[in-house]
Amino acid sequence: MIGRYKVPLYARSGIPEVWRVDLEEEVVEVYQAPSLQGYQRVARFGRGDRLAPRVFPELVLMVDEIL
Repeated sequence: MIGRYKVPLYARSGIPEVWRVDLEEEVVEVYQAPSLQGYQRVARFGRGDRLAPRVFPELVLMVDEIL
């Protein structure tokens, strides 16, 4: 629900990357490439996946650690 409202606001504000943690679905959604219409790239990562923030690519995290 929150993602439906806040994430588009972040995109319009030019925030380069947003991570949204969905505990119910056990995924982390990563939004990138902001525009006035929203984020142009969205990726979903589940348990067992790794991801890294764009600004700190050497900081690799497991989704399991985040959840």
